This record gives sequence, C-alpha cells and structure tokens, in this order.
Amino acid sequence: MVRAPSPTVSAALLGGFAVLLTGLLSSGCSGSASAATTPASSGEAPVRVRLASVVTEEVARPVRASGTLAGKQEVRLSTKVGGVVQTVNSDEGRKVKRGQVLAALDLSEIGPLVAQAREAREKALRDLERVKALHAQQVATLAQLQDATTGYEVADAAWRAAAFNQRQATVLAPSDGRILKRMVEPGEVVSPGQPLFLFASADSGWVVRVGLADRDVVRVQEGDAAEVTLDAYPGRTFPARVSEVASAATPGVGTAEVELALDVRTSGAEAPRLLSGLSAKAVVTPSQRQAVQLVPVEALLEGDGEVASVFTLDGDGRTARRQRVRVAFLSGTDGRAALSEGPGGGTRVITDGVAFLRDGQAVAVVEAPSGGPTSRR
Repeated sequence: MVRAPSPTVSAALLGGFAVLLTGLLSSGCSGSASAATTPASSGEAPVRVRLASVVTEEVARPVRASGTLAGKQEVRLSTKVGGVVQTVNSDEGRKVKRGQVLAALDLSEIGPLVAQAREAREKALRDLERVKALHAQQVATLAQLQDATTGYEVADAAWRAAAFNQRQATVLAPSDGRILKRMVEPGEVVSPGQPLFLFASADSGWVVRVGLADRDVVRVQEGDAAEVTLDAYPGRTFPARVSEVASAATPGVGTAEVELALDVRTSGAEAPRLLSGLSAKAVVTPSQRQAVQLVPVEALLEGDGEVASVFTLDGDGRTARRQRVRVAFLSGTDGRAALSEGPGGGTRVITDGVAFLRDGQAVAVVEAPSGGPTSRR
C-alpha cells in the first residue's frame, strides 16, 4: 500500500528546488552582465592630450647650497701675554681706524720686567765700553772683551723680548674695519692668545662660505658665476663669483668648503646692511657643461629620487607608451627637466593629460595651430 507524501516533506523538496533554480538564474544573469560589460570597456573614448618635443642641449647643471655670510678677512685679535684687562675701548659693531687702541692689559707686572731688562742692558753696555777701553790699552785680554760683548748681546736680546711683550699687551686695530664681536670686559684675567675681539677689515669685502658634496665640488672651479640670496633681504639677488675651492674635505663632515666673493654694489637700490653670520643660499653655475635631454616638467610622472616616468606617443600616433627616465636636475628658470637618460632627442612626450594615462592607453592628440585648436586621432 502506497502512502501519499507528507505535507512537510513536500514543502522541503519544493523549497530546495526553488533555491537551486534561483542560484542557476543568478549565475546565468551575472554571466550575461560580464559578457555585456567587456565590449564596453574595450571601446572607451581616447584621452585628449598635448605633446612637446624632447630637446637635446649642452647646459650647465647648477649647484645649490646653503652657507653663511662672513667678512673676507676676519681676524681674532688677542694679546701675546696674559694678564688683567685694564681698558676696553670698543664695542661690537663699531667702526675703527688702523692703529686704534681696542684694549690694554694692566702693566703692573709687565712694566717692571721691562725696566729690569733695560737696566741689565745698560749695565752690560757700560761693562763692554770699559773692557773695550782696557783692551785698547792692552790691559784687558781678548777673552775678557769677547765675554763682555756676549754679555751685552744677551742683555740686549732680553730687553728687546721684554719690550716686544709689553707692546703685545695692547690690542691695536690692524686696519680700518669693524668690530664684529667683543669677547672681553675690563677686569677679566686673560691667557696668552685668548681671543678678545673678532675683527673684519673694511676693504676685504664679503664672502659666502658653503659646503659642497664631493659630486658637486668637482664640477666647480674658481671664477664660476653664482647668485646669492640672503634670508635677511628676501627678493634680492646678489651676484657672486667662486673665489676659493678647498682642496680637502672638512674632517668629520665630508663636504668641501667653497668661498663665493659677493658683489654688493647696487645700481639705484639701497646699500644692504650686512652682518657676519647671516644665512645665505647660493646657486653656482659651473663652466663645465653636459649634454642632457630637456622636457617640460609637467611631462614627468611618479618621480622617485632621480627616477621618473614619461609617456611618449607610439608609432601609430594613437597610443601612449610609458617609459622610465632618469632626471639630472630641474631648471627653476624655464620650467624644464633635464634628463640624463630619456627617450632621445626629437621624441615627443605627452604633457597635458598625462595624469589620466596608463601604458597602452588610446589618446587623441590635440594641437593648437595658429588658426585655433584642432584634434586628430
């Protein structure tokens, strides 16, 4: 005897068939959708772009560096002997004349030493004159005359040394100039050679000293032109020339010092008030030139250090091709990038629209002749 299926089992079977049918329909629909979108993606509209030609030129790669302003001849003035500072006659920033007394030590100790040496010299001179007279009368021997002569010469040398030290107890301005820094006050006890003033000669001029890395300093030589800007005078540019190039790197730093002679002569503009130690930025144009490929900066894409990318136009004139390049430097004057490795002179690179491209992208070149912009595919 055959029994009829229960309502519960029938409902379960029908539900399972419904789920299966829904899955089949869903997979079929999704497959149809994928097939429908593929042709659409392949038929996308080309990107409108503009081109620029790669130009090969020999240019001077600029060298950029930062440094400080200083007087050409800056001297640390000090005394040869130690002692107590008695007077200080000049302050920072003051102009001084050649031979002007800037500071002096108390001579209470040095003066008696000089007087003692002078008296010893005078006594030795009297002894020598007496022995000479006795020797002329054949009373004194030649050995006695030689001993008296030696005694006088020793005493005279000691007096001259004491007198020299006495003169060195006074600090004099070596030339017309300016006191850049004062490092002493009256009453201080100073040691021999301790700097008391930082002095800059008036006729020595101003220089900017910068430290250059090894790959840059080898391209710079004396006489190369430069431009200097000072943070204290924004917007003003001062011409300069390379006056000195160090022949050895600074120990512990690894850079070589280069000195730029600054030309502060102005044509109609107010003469700048310069101070030693001002921050400066310099751009040196070496006389050494190198062949590079020049492209507009906007043609570069995804720069990473010296490596970047550009898009060039394929041979069919309708496809963009991505190419890796190596950037030598960027020109801040004409908005171009110098490439040490690139697509080659005469090649046309894409400038406008480069941000929307991928390798193999279809493009439409937009040109701008004199009659107005047109497009071609």
